Amino acid sequence: MSDKFVYQNARVKSMETSLFTAQSVQRLLDCTTTQTAFRALADMGFGAGASVGDGDFDALFAAEEEKAAEFLREFNVDGALDAFLAQYDFLNLKSLFKSSVTGKKTVAAPKGLYEVDEIRSWIEQDRASDAPEFFADAIAQFKQLSVGGGVSPHAIDCIADKAMFDFVFANRKKTGRAVCEYFGRKADVANIGAFLRCKRLGLSKSYFEEGFVKGGELDFLPDIYDSPTDVLKEKCKRTKFEESVSAVVDDGNLVAFEVAQDNALLKMWKQEKDDLFSVAPIVAFYLTKITQIKVAKLAVAGIKNGVDKNKIKERMRELYA
Repeated sequence: MSDKFVYQNARVKSMETSLFTAQSVQRLLDCTTTQTAFRALADMGFGAGASVGDGDFDALFAAEEEKAAEFLREFNVDGALDAFLAQYDFLNLKSLFKSSVTGKKTVAAPKGLYEVDEIRSWIEQDRASDAPEFFADAIAQFKQLSVGGGVSPHAIDCIADKAMFDFVFANRKKTGRAVCEYFGRKADVANIGAFLRCKRLGLSKSYFEEGFVKGGELDFLPDIYDSPTDVLKEKCKRTKFEESVSAVVDDGNLVAFEVAQDNALLKMWKQEKDDLFSVAPIVAFYLTKITQIKVAKLAVAGIKNGVDKNKIKERMRELYA
């Protein structure tokens, strides 16, 4: 048993007091104006140490997202967290692809494994050969599609998302079994969501297959795309998705399905968060930070748009799954 995570996990334990409590969430939900919500978030430590103007929620949330990414970079022992950091890189790759097509500047995600300017140079200065394998492959695909001038946002999303999952699973020895299991489940959740949305919109099987991500357990989804939706329920029996898939097929509530699956993904790590010899406490802390940012964004959006509090709660992920 390796002790390489013990020091980092001991530090994480001391940092857990900075996370939201149930009372923190309720305080946000009780806010009736954006001004009171901003003050509440500032009191909870959001944006601490960053230059954020009063009422500037975009800067506030960006500061918190940067702190979460910085936490990953600092606690990344022997590349064990590379998969989580690479998500930021592929988001930036996706944004830069779209920017090159539209000519519009896009908002960059925090730095992952690579600086945003370095990723930009791979694309804009024809330096794809300097990029790591899966980034280079994605750039080559994008360049090939862009020759005809018909690169759609959907195609860009598919290229970047598939490359990200390919990167994760190709680095399984470095990141470990638990991380690959987590991303395998994320792939399945993404595929189920895309399956149901595409069928609801009457889109073709080829459109669904374009975005289908490999690496999960539900590799049969393309094969049953043209079948009635009840076939999905049958095929998911005796899998971890049996109950939630049955519910979403019956009631059509895809939001509830996604909330339940996000909670289940967090729970995978929460169950092991006391194992100081594994990466679980670090990942659990990071994902809780990301979840509380989502909760805060949802609460603020609800206040801005006058959404009923119960509707907001329905969409909120559990911080302590």
